[in-house]
Amino acid sequence: MAIASPDTPRHRREVVRWPRWCWLVPLLPLLVLALSAVVPSRRLAILLRPEQPAISEPFRLEGGPLGSPQISLRAELPANSALELEAELLDSQGAVVLALTKQAWRERGTWSEGGESGTWEERDDQADLALRPPRSGSYRLRLTLEELLDSAGQPLQTPILMQVEVRQHSVDAPLLWFTAAVGLVMVRILQTSVYANWRQRRVLRLEDSRVAIRLWAGGDGLLRAVVRARYERPSSDRPPTGALPPVRLELSVAGPRGQRLRKEVLKLAPARHSSDGDHWLTVAQTVHLRLPERESVRVRAALSEQLADGGEPWAIEWIELVLEDGVVTPEPVAALPLDLDRDRA
Repeated sequence: MAIASPDTPRHRREVVRWPRWCWLVPLLPLLVLALSAVVPSRRLAILLRPEQPAISEPFRLEGGPLGSPQISLRAELPANSALELEAELLDSQGAVVLALTKQAWRERGTWSEGGESGTWEERDDQADLALRPPRSGSYRLRLTLEELLDSAGQPLQTPILMQVEVRQHSVDAPLLWFTAAVGLVMVRILQTSVYANWRQRRVLRLEDSRVAIRLWAGGDGLLRAVVRARYERPSSDRPPTGALPPVRLELSVAGPRGQRLRKEVLKLAPARHSSDGDHWLTVAQTVHLRLPERESVRVRAALSEQLADGGEPWAIEWIELVLEDGVVTPEPVAALPLDLDRDRA
């Protein structure tokens, strides 16, 4: 089979590569997510005592269009306790630019049922603050432990360690994953509209060993011919008893006056199938044809009527021919050229 040179105009009209690169579009949100994950963070530890404000070490916050800084607070609470925390973000001059109150708790207990027992634990001891500072610079946190109570509501004097993590560029991960998923669907739709599209499509299935279709085809793109068939035998519950011979496919193309433009003979290996005790064989072959201009052509496919494997022969049940005109591919494919000038001679 001959294929066109990569430099010919015909080749450029049959091969369309750019939709393949659209797969990069859904990767952009994931790239932003990956870059956000590798950005280093600053970790601080602050020891709090009831009603005694504690100020963290200075840390830097960057303002900008990419993402936003995020401050994560997590309290290491003893079991069965609750606290109320006041947090203030101070700029380099000591002015309060953000203030909030956070309540946190941690509960632990035991359970027993059906002779089995264990422990359970629930907690809400973390707060994530996504913010945009008025300007880039040095900031500090001032934390005040307003209340620390046990399960009975009695005050505790236990010091609490607050873990603080500062990230300069946090992003909305669920939104980025959703954007990537939507982009993937849109790219798939785009590629399908390019590679699974055609000017016209004809399908004919007959209970015979040969089938033919005439249509006007040619011009930009290729003419794709797909031949499918199914073989069965009266005793469908008997599987193949030995090696199966190849199926002979004769594919021919004739011009508007019936003159032969091309004839190919191919050998197809049958595929075996079985379901619920039934057995059958199928064959399939795809061939691309190249017509330099639009013309009326007749494509005919003929298959072996029977296959013998040493036992009862397999007989063809049906044959199907699918013709798709104006097909483009992401890569060059082997295409059979048709000489229309010979038909006009």
